[in-house]
Amino acid sequence: MKKWFLLIAAVVLAMGAQAQPKYERKDFTFKATKVKDGDGNISEITFGTYAGGKLVKEYTFELSVPLSEDLATTVGCYSEEDINFDGYPDVEVYLGYYGGFSTNTQQEALLWDQAQHQFVYPEGYAGNGELMPDEDNKYLVHTGSAGPDERYTSYYRWHGHKLVHYLDEIWAIESDDDNPISPSMTKYPLQRYNAKLDGRISVTIAFQKNEDNTVAGYIYYPKAKNPAPIMVVGSVSRHNETDFYTLNEYQPDGKVSGFITLEHKLVDGWDYQVQGTWTNPKTGKEMKITDVSFNRECPKWFTSSLLTPEDPGNIGREYSFQRWRDGYDDYMGGHISFKAAGKNKVYFECCNVINNIAEGRSDDGRPAVLKGNRFEYREVNECHYGFSATFFPRFVILKTITDYETLGCFGAHSAFDGVYIKIKQ
Repeated sequence: MKKWFLLIAAVVLAMGAQAQPKYERKDFTFKATKVKDGDGNISEITFGTYAGGKLVKEYTFELSVPLSEDLATTVGCYSEEDINFDGYPDVEVYLGYYGGFSTNTQQEALLWDQAQHQFVYPEGYAGNGELMPDEDNKYLVHTGSAGPDERYTSYYRWHGHKLVHYLDEIWAIESDDDNPISPSMTKYPLQRYNAKLDGRISVTIAFQKNEDNTVAGYIYYPKAKNPAPIMVVGSVSRHNETDFYTLNEYQPDGKVSGFITLEHKLVDGWDYQVQGTWTNPKTGKEMKITDVSFNRECPKWFTSSLLTPEDPGNIGREYSFQRWRDGYDDYMGGHISFKAAGKNKVYFECCNVINNIAEGRSDDGRPAVLKGNRFEYREVNECHYGFSATFFPRFVILKTITDYETLGCFGAHSAFDGVYIKIKQ
């Protein structure tokens, strides 16, 4: 009896599988139908996707503002182009003009997913106005009005089926520079916080984060005697829908002049809550970050990304960081130097004394070998210690990659780990 049941179940499953045709993108045609509300205005578009003359799936797109038939003549028009740069045409549906700036339109889209052999509704595409694809840079852009004399350009990138807002650029209409923003800035999402320390010291904190959760950018004090952006580098972790940022404020010589913590939580899918502190590492004085406003506008002084992977041929000779240590009444930190040993190869010598002494160097005849902007080096000493080095334009990040037992050749709680600032090219 059990065998018969399994056989029947297998047949049913097989029939179910056959009932789901495997479509190709070329099989599809589309039909948009306007739907009127009780007042006779066009309020919705039903958009059908068809294959072989049969309806596969129907979508309902609601107009943000119902339109009379006279004003809705082009509503429901659609175009077929590759908006997510995967080589397959997608579908974009026009739902009307909001008014004002020419690109202030309502658009919906469906993405073709070749792996699933079907269309997928994307997250984050609707509500951004007319988006123009840039095939060369693989992003979408929207340009709108920021006032009578300024315009803004917003940059978006796809993460799977989700469109992510990366940054905004504000530019003057009369500017001679058609594209002042560096292409490197559009590679990573930017976050900007205009705030105050203890409600009185104005600051702007702007940074980007990469796929490894490395965070790098600047803090700017506009009312300082000689205002200039100060580099901040750190990391981000996520817990209970909250992003936790820990950042160090670095001077050009590698001295840490501030510790920054930020907690950023999205509320109801669109609003945000931000809180944090700035701490003086020498005095321990802590100031709360207050009066926070968040956006993605790129500051004029943030001209190129700090997270661009460094060219192996451009690695500096010396990197350093220093933090104030109360017990020693002095700055202590780490130092690593590099010497070229051939193409994509370097010798190194490292010392980190932030907790206790951890030091080592590469073996003669066994340089570190870079793969892109990163290398791993093991067997630094008889304890089999190993670490990785990841290079960026202005700093290198060292991380231990071996077990805790391999720290036995160093002082307690010591390792090479840290962000080392480039101090000599």
